[in-house]
Amino acid sequence: MKRTLYMLLLIVAALVLGGLIGDNATIFPWLGYSKSFQFMPDSFLIDTDVLKIAFGLYVKANVCQILLLLVAMFVYYKTAPKLIPGK
Repeated sequence: MKRTLYMLLLIVAALVLGGLIGDNATIFPWLGYSKSFQFMPDSFLIDTDVLKIAFGLYVKANVCQILLLLVAMFVYYKTAPKLIPGK
């Protein structure tokens, strides 16, 4: 459980930090290059008089996020056995 939380923390940190760096990259503008994927069908819309709920998926990733995600995985595999001893 501790290893899972540690990996999740590293992934979230890498994605947030990569998004910030990629959006503000002026020296290396290629770090901010991004692609997006969107899946929002109209059939997943629940519309009542009081409440409207729509279900969908929108993903946007830039180069810096992917690079930092790879770094986070490398850091996890190098540090997790030392920080959290296994069973």
